[in-house]
Amino acid sequence: MPDTPAAAKPVRRTQAERSAATRTALLDAAVDCLFEQGYGGTSTVLVAARAGVSRGAMLHHFPSKADLMLATLEHVLDRNHDYYTEALSRIDDPWERYAALPDLRWQLALQPHGTALMEILVGARSDEVVRARFPEFQRRLNEKQAQRLAERAQDAGLPLTAHDQAVSRTIVLALRGLAIERQVNPDVDVDSVLDVLRTLKRETMERRAAD
Repeated sequence: MPDTPAAAKPVRRTQAERSAATRTALLDAAVDCLFEQGYGGTSTVLVAARAGVSRGAMLHHFPSKADLMLATLEHVLDRNHDYYTEALSRIDDPWERYAALPDLRWQLALQPHGTALMEILVGARSDEVVRARFPEFQRRLNEKQAQRLAERAQDAGLPLTAHDQAVSRTIVLALRGLAIERQVNPDVDVDSVLDVLRTLKRETMERRAAD
C-alpha cells in the first residue's frame, strides 16, 4: 500500500507579517466604523472590537484616536490610488484616462473609503489633536497626489503645469463639497455639477494641447 503523503505544514508568518496584518485589519475596521458611525461615533475601542483585536494590540499600533485617524487617512488615500489605477487600466486611450478623473473621483466618494475620507476631513475641524498635526500631514499628501497627477498628465501627453494642478484641486474640492451636500440633501443635482466639472477638465486639456 503506497505511503500517504504527509500534509503540508502551514507556513508560519513572521512577527512583522502578523503585525502588518493586524495594522491593516485595524485600518480597514476604522474605515467601516467611519462609514457607519461617523467621526464622532468612531473610537479606538469600537475599531478594535470591529477588527477582532485586543485593546493592547490597538494601543501598540495606534496609541490615540488621532494616530488612528491620520493613519486611516493615509490608508484611504493609498486604497483610492489602487482604485484609480485599476479603473484607469480599463480605459485604453491615455487622453480619456486623464479626462475620466472627475467621474472616478465622484464614484469613489460614494464608497466607504470615500465617506471615511470626508468624515476625517470634517472631523479634524473639531479635534484639536488631529487639527494640530494635520497641516504637515496634508503637505506630504499633497506632494504624493501631485506626483500621481503628474504621471497621469504625462501619460496623456500633457506635462503638468501649475494651472493644471489648480484645476485638479478645484475639481477635488468641488466634489468634496458635493459629497457633503448629498449626505444632507439627497435631491441635489449631482449630474449638473459633474457636467460642469467634466467640461472644466476637458477644456483645460484642450487648451493645453493647443499650446
